[in-house]
Amino acid sequence: MPYKFFCVSFILILTICTEMYADTLKLEGFGEKIEVKILEMTEEFVKVVVPQGEIGSISIKSEHDDKYPDTVFINVDGKESKVICKIVKITKKPGSITLQIPRERVAAIQIAFPGNEQDTDSNKSDALTERSRESAPPPVDAEKLKEQIKEELRLEFERKQGKDDIAIEEKIKEELRLEFENKKQMEEETFEVENYGRVSGRMLAKGKPLPGCQVKIMMLEKWGMFGKPKEGLRFETITDENGRYLFEKVHPGGYKLYWKPPGETSWIRSIKMEPEIFVEAGETYHFRDRDTNIKTVN
Repeated sequence: MPYKFFCVSFILILTICTEMYADTLKLEGFGEKIEVKILEMTEEFVKVVVPQGEIGSISIKSEHDDKYPDTVFINVDGKESKVICKIVKITKKPGSITLQIPRERVAAIQIAFPGNEQDTDSNKSDALTERSRESAPPPVDAEKLKEQIKEELRLEFERKQGKDDIAIEEKIKEELRLEFENKKQMEEETFEVENYGRVSGRMLAKGKPLPGCQVKIMMLEKWGMFGKPKEGLRFETITDENGRYLFEKVHPGGYKLYWKPPGETSWIRSIKMEPEIFVEAGETYHFRDRDTNIKTVN
């Protein structure tokens, strides 16, 4: 009875092990096939369970990259091969180790399916090739691609043409604006020449130029010894460092000169309340030098 139980148990264990590790794996640079249980296959890695009996030694966190940091040495028929991988799980009962192996290091795979005794490497390779073909992008239509490129070039040309048109339009607007401003300025200058005059002169102090002196000219619309003067337009300015002053856009007529040297609080003029300056349109009246030290009236 014990012998019979032992035989049945041995056959059952052998059957379970055969079903558990019925797949095979062949690695690059390692001629022997490894009996494994394939759990998952992706484009990046193959996830397998390797029985403990085939494991020689393990190196965890080796010098390799973060995705596959571990090294496992596998023994097959007395030959040992190094496998760069990632250790996912180590199981004591039954003794096995689960690994993720980079797909580029896998040369061939053989999977045992129920109802089939064996699947060849070539069949698996054909299946993988068919899967790759299914996931590959469709072939490029040359005519369609040509039309697409032509359309993109046309749109780019239209965008560039539109930018050029806008730039030309802006340039024309700027030229018209400058032309209008120049014409307006010329008209104003012509109007000034035809309608206004200018008055220039120099203020002195003891014969020397007097800078910073306030100067005013005032139009006299009525004057004389017995009449009351009637004042009109007035213009004011300050002498420069050479004691000179200039009035522009002065209306034609007779004007009286007033001045206020630095430090004075009231305007000063000559005694007679009569025009000293006579302005004509388009002309500049140069008034004689005026010395502020000459006695006169405030």
